[in-house]
Amino acid sequence: MKKTILLLLFVTCLLSNITHSQSHSYVNKHNELAENLSVEFGIPKSIILSIAIVESGAGSSKVAKKLNNHFGIKGKNNVSWSRFKQYSSVEDSFRDFCVKISSKKFYSNMKGNDDYLLWLKKISLTGYSTKPKLWLKKLKKTILLHNLED
Repeated sequence: MKKTILLLLFVTCLLSNITHSQSHSYVNKHNELAENLSVEFGIPKSIILSIAIVESGAGSSKVAKKLNNHFGIKGKNNVSWSRFKQYSSVEDSFRDFCVKISSKKFYSNMKGNDDYLLWLKKISLTGYSTKPKLWLKKLKKTILLHNLED
């Protein structure tokens, strides 16, 4: 029994490290794009990157790989297995996310504000996630884990 528990703990730790490594690599790969969009739209880089990491599994989800959709945005695509929007590039997905956020009522009061917790609360109030409390918890953890605080 103890061996089984130890094995499960080891596997959990191993998978956690793989996930952390994947998301760290994801941050490095998309950091410049997120920084440029942050400057252009006034949305904190931490918000852009953390939501992309959580929604796309750090780029490992089927939707991210096949549809270039890193934010779980619903819309038209050329496949029968998904309701998520298809993009011609990852950059298009990131840009569309920023455009959608910039169209929200709260945006004009938040633009340029670096308070990522307030941004997360405002976005969660728009119905971005079907489980806002869990979503917020994951995003906060992701921001802190990768030192994305702006």
